[in-house]
Amino acid sequence: MVTLDLSRKIGLNIAVAHVNYQLRGEESERDTKIVKTYCKKHSIRFHYTKANLNQVDNIQTAARDFRYHYFSEIIQENNIDFIITAHHQNDDHETFLLNAIRGSGLNGLKGIPEIRSNILRPALQFNKSQLKDYALKNKVPFGEDSSNATSKYDRNYLRNKVISSLLNRFPHMEKGLTNSIQSLKKDHQLLLYLIDKIITPYIVKKENAIVITPDKDIPNHCWYYFLKNYGFNYAQISNWIKKERQTGKFIVSTNFRLIKDRQTWILAPLQDPSSITYYLKENQSITNPIHLECSSIGNLMKIEKNEKIGYFTYEKLIFPLTIRKWRKGDKIHPLGMKGQKKVSDILIDNKISSLDKENIYVLISNNEIIWLIGICINEKYKVNRDNNSVYEVVLKS
Repeated sequence: MVTLDLSRKIGLNIAVAHVNYQLRGEESERDTKIVKTYCKKHSIRFHYTKANLNQVDNIQTAARDFRYHYFSEIIQENNIDFIITAHHQNDDHETFLLNAIRGSGLNGLKGIPEIRSNILRPALQFNKSQLKDYALKNKVPFGEDSSNATSKYDRNYLRNKVISSLLNRFPHMEKGLTNSIQSLKKDHQLLLYLIDKIITPYIVKKENAIVITPDKDIPNHCWYYFLKNYGFNYAQISNWIKKERQTGKFIVSTNFRLIKDRQTWILAPLQDPSSITYYLKENQSITNPIHLECSSIGNLMKIEKNEKIGYFTYEKLIFPLTIRKWRKGDKIHPLGMKGQKKVSDILIDNKISSLDKENIYVLISNNEIIWLIGICINEKYKVNRDNNSVYEVVLKS
């Protein structure tokens, strides 16, 4: 309520989202009334919903997931920029101690971030006593959550049993913890800066991917801090670095894939594995998924040697032609060779990287690959100077 009051007083364009979890009976209804009444008094948009979490094992986690999902819906529907939450210094202290007990590293010990994505926490600069004093002096309505008095939850246990005991022995403990957490946050920023300086010479951005040339002199922990930004966990990164892996092997996070490609690693967004087929009518040009220009050109006096141009005997083609990405098991009879060869072997022979392989397409007529586009055409469909009808397909950049 103090965070809301301060946001209003400094002139922010705000709306309020309130979730009634229906876990504290009349007290839950009281809280809803407090917020709703305040918003009505000050003409603030008020978004409200109820949650039913009675049958959930981990209520705190379920409540958090519910409210942030609700917040996201409101943001999308109302074109809102940020979420402001009211976490304060005491929340930061509890998070620090919980993470220390769980064995967290520096990332966990630095506490709650003031800014994370579109979530802002301006009240982290105040402790609970300061916020309560402000509320009383400025007549800001608020309700005490009676569940805070129980030590059932780990965070409440720390607050009610551990921190209260420490304060009796060390009256300045809160100030000391705050200073320690601030120092750790600064150390973390410095660490990220130094890691970036170390790793930058070994990475190259290529379109939507990053090509990494790993160096054995770079500490493994540097790679952990770099790769965790892409959703990989410590165990994944540790195993990846320790084990020798063959080209083509990979690990995945929620949104990214890390691929071994000879002496490099390729970090790329996950792509939709489903294979989509596109149709190409006679003399049609397309720009999606790739840019192809097609035409019947009659007799061909000179065959231009260009890997981006495919020439085919027109009479042998059955339209519409189809285009799709190559698949494992695909075969083609390469020009100038006897018999068929696996497309995968051709790509290896041409030293196509694991990332580039994902963007190789094939042109198909009557269920037969006639062109591994940009690489080789099918011997059966080749043309010569005696052909009276030639079909030309040009791959444009």
